[in-house]
Amino acid sequence: MESQTKPETDHRGGEGVCQKGCGLLLSSEGDHCCVDALRAVTDALERRSAKFEHEARMARLRWNRREQSLLAQVSTLQNEAQLAALKYQRRLHQYMLHINSIAEQVIGYYKSDLRTTADMQSQISDKATCADGDPQEQLKAAEIKRKERGGKE
Repeated sequence: MESQTKPETDHRGGEGVCQKGCGLLLSSEGDHCCVDALRAVTDALERRSAKFEHEARMARLRWNRREQSLLAQVSTLQNEAQLAALKYQRRLHQYMLHINSIAEQVIGYYKSDLRTTADMQSQISDKATCADGDPQEQLKAAEIKRKERGGKE
């Protein structure tokens, strides 16, 4: 325990160390006062401690600023991601509306085409049942009328 509190002695076997009780290295001046020497060591250690405290405070400030900067960047990125998500969600909604509109138009054209075909078939069958004569002759007459109309236009 005593070796931990005392500074290291030089390699000459303890020469130059105060034997009065402070255990500090003696200076070459010759006159040694343990109280003054201990005060000088204490002052040096206090200055060193103050320096380390100042460096630690400055490091904490730097890290706090860095943390705030990184948090601001994360917040900005989150906001940008949310805006991008909303933008793409709106685009997807517009595309879905456009696709539904096209699908409705296709279905409408298909239904109207079916109605036209059904109407033509029913007209042909009505004419065939109402008219006198052979149904094949009636179909031929309908085709001739259609060609005549196409030729006049």
